[in-house]
Amino acid sequence: MPPSRKSTSTHYDSGSSSRSYSSRGGRSSGRLTIFDWVIRVPIALLLLGFMGFYLLSGATMDVEKFKATVSRIPEFPAFVMEQMQKKSDAQKAYEETAVQDSYYVKSIGRYCDWDAEMECYYDSETDCYFWYNDTTKTHTWQYWYEDISSDYGDYGWMEFDSTEKQWYIEVSDGEWIELPSEYDRSNLWHVE
Repeated sequence: MPPSRKSTSTHYDSGSSSRSYSSRGGRSSGRLTIFDWVIRVPIALLLLGFMGFYLLSGATMDVEKFKATVSRIPEFPAFVMEQMQKKSDAQKAYEETAVQDSYYVKSIGRYCDWDAEMECYYDSETDCYFWYNDTTKTHTWQYWYEDISSDYGDYGWMEFDSTEKQWYIEVSDGEWIELPSEYDRSNLWHVE
């Protein structure tokens, strides 16, 4: 039986800010004065323009590099949309499995039921719990094979890297190693 703790990525507290954003100087209206329009606004625009040129020139202040960077700006929305589509596809893949009471695993040719207590799917024939981990940067299926994973105490969640055709196992918080060769892989399967 897997531990109650599933493998997750580390999250850092952002902390709270001690800054106060209340109005200063007794000015209660949000209107700009003539001094603001004549001095502050032009200086702010010049600074923003300079900073934009500096950043878009790759911190080199080279006009040609600036022009090359600006010429690629029309491609940026397509890149952003592609990244958003990838994230959406990963979320859909998870939702397709998360809402089901059972999940068909093609590689073993059978349905596996959802174990509400463990919050995982379970295959009784191979004594394997598995779930789709969407808390990590790279969403992936993780497995708890009782005969192998229990050797690692509260850790032991496993992943299959389909590119490398290799199993990995978590040995401590966030530390993964290749599954040691002494373990029998003949009954190991993974969601395709």
